Amino acid sequence: MLPWTLDEISWIRLEPERARADSTIYYMVAAASFIETAADLYSANLVAFFSDPALRRWLAKNWEQEELQHGRALRRYIEAVWPELDWGRGYAAFFAEYSPLCRREQLEQHPALELAARCVVETGTSTFYTALHRRAEEPVLRELSDRIRQDEVRHYTRFRQFLDLHRSRENIGRASVLGALWRRVREVQNEDAYLGFKHAWLMRHPGGTFEDARFERFRAELRGVMDGCYPYRMALQMVLQPLDLNRTLVRLSLPLLEHAARSRMFA
Repeated sequence: MLPWTLDEISWIRLEPERARADSTIYYMVAAASFIETAADLYSANLVAFFSDPALRRWLAKNWEQEELQHGRALRRYIEAVWPELDWGRGYAAFFAEYSPLCRREQLEQHPALELAARCVVETGTSTFYTALHRRAEEPVLRELSDRIRQDEVRHYTRFRQFLDLHRSRENIGRASVLGALWRRVREVQNEDAYLGFKHAWLMRHPGGTFEDARFERFRAELRGVMDGCYPYRMALQMVLQPLDLNRTLVRLSLPLLEHAARSRMFA
């Protein structure tokens, strides 16, 4: 069963003009709606990759269904606030370019290491929706982003539990986990964010010519807009947890790491 449904969202409280006035909100929500709607692509890869029956069952019956609901909810929001846009056409163009990139070859060699990588991905989504919630002024988007944020944090916790189990089974050391975390940190959101933004822009400018420089300008704008909203410390704590480091060491190093993250995030 899903933890919530679209009918539970207070759509009657929608204030479209408050959202339409913020172009950053549009690109964040539209890009996320595309990526979440394609969840069945990478879910299929993960189910085929893992052999653990409990993990496969959770991925197919819970994780994938909740991710797809996020996509449906964000699509409904886009269509309610920007009814003049053709979301279906925009998603079809996104999917045509995005789907070839979702390959099993991108996964880690060992299940435990892929679970560590999934913790990074869930950190990204959890902190993204936390930042979106803080940024949003429109009531329905605040409610929706908070519900999705809670789902993503719960997904992170579940992946972390499976990681602990498989790490002991596969005798995977901390150095290997660190390597998997670092590889996924470097990759996370690069292609997804680029393609999501590209097709959100094309959906808003049908017939226009997209140039990569538009994405670079958006990232520069996003850094300025989101600096006060992004939960840097939350992100660091979530990424570091799979390493099982000394808690005192982590606590003492967090201020320095947070300062470094602020200088690099969205760069």
